[in-house]
Amino acid sequence: MINSEGILKNFKGIIDSTLREGWQFSNANFTLQHHLDIYQLLAEIGIDYVEVSNPVKEEIGEMIKALVKTKSQNTSSTKLLAHVRNRREDIEKAIEAGVDGVNILCTADPERIAFLKFKPAEYLSSLEENIRLAKSSCLETRVSAEDFFNQPFDFILDIYQLATQLQVNRLGISDTVGKALPWQVEEKIKKLRRRFSVDLEVHFHNDFGHSISNALAALAAGANWVDTSLLGIGERTGITPLSALLVNLYSLDQEIASRYNLPLITRAENYVAEVCHIEVPINLITSINNGFAHKAGIHLNALINFGPHKYEPIPPSLIGNRRQLIVNSLVSGRTTEKDVNEFLKRFGES
Repeated sequence: MINSEGILKNFKGIIDSTLREGWQFSNANFTLQHHLDIYQLLAEIGIDYVEVSNPVKEEIGEMIKALVKTKSQNTSSTKLLAHVRNRREDIEKAIEAGVDGVNILCTADPERIAFLKFKPAEYLSSLEENIRLAKSSCLETRVSAEDFFNQPFDFILDIYQLATQLQVNRLGISDTVGKALPWQVEEKIKKLRRRFSVDLEVHFHNDFGHSISNALAALAAGANWVDTSLLGIGERTGITPLSALLVNLYSLDQEIASRYNLPLITRAENYVAEVCHIEVPINLITSINNGFAHKAGIHLNALINFGPHKYEPIPPSLIGNRRQLIVNSLVSGRTTEKDVNEFLKRFGES
């Protein structure tokens, strides 16, 4: 059973992947300046780690070096992690770029391993060499298994066992195709937690709409770190939205959420929406147009007579947003502009 006590006990932090996973969103064409701006916003929010793309491509490597320089100049505590393949050249480029750590992506897919011209034992041997190379350069190291819920579990365990023996910082669990359900997540994470004591990091895609529920289920079952992106953007339907995770943590325990600068969330997600030339999705609480818009007569009546708490899960100002009261529509009942003005005198827009 998912319980808040487990979530609060296990949660250690957030690894935001807007500059890696988010960059893979069809409308995201991030320039160097966008990278610098997004990193700065995430650092100001207080995100623990920012994941960037693979520096093996020269242009990306130069962007990452610029981020490393900015981080150093601003003495930011938000660390940079490069997402790399299980290849020596990728690790070497990450070392050259000066990042704080690497997230090594592995596959347990027999077809993929055969395509790479490896036998399973050879693939593990390659992984061992690459982990040792990363750790010899004092890089924090995470090893993840792509498409965790649909690939041979025994070989995934072999990957994780090797990584654990080599004392990596985290094991990564990815729902790459986005169709895992919360009870499946809970079951698998519990199995991993019983077997491994190392930190667990989860990465949930949102194809079936479960990314935030799966993240919470994973935390309750023993995971420690959650991958997010601003707006939840990424491949296809994206991953766990940063805003959704943070407001859920806030609703469970205000103290744990106070580690993060919540009033900046709306600004950050709206900035990314502007860069991507899209609207903030209507289902995100950081939507200025919809996040706190009240239109139905029964809602307006309750807000005006009893206060915003009747129909708002959190105050809009908590995340830097504002409320709207919409009248003069067929569904707005008898509420008038005068009623709205009186309400605003009492409660304001936030």
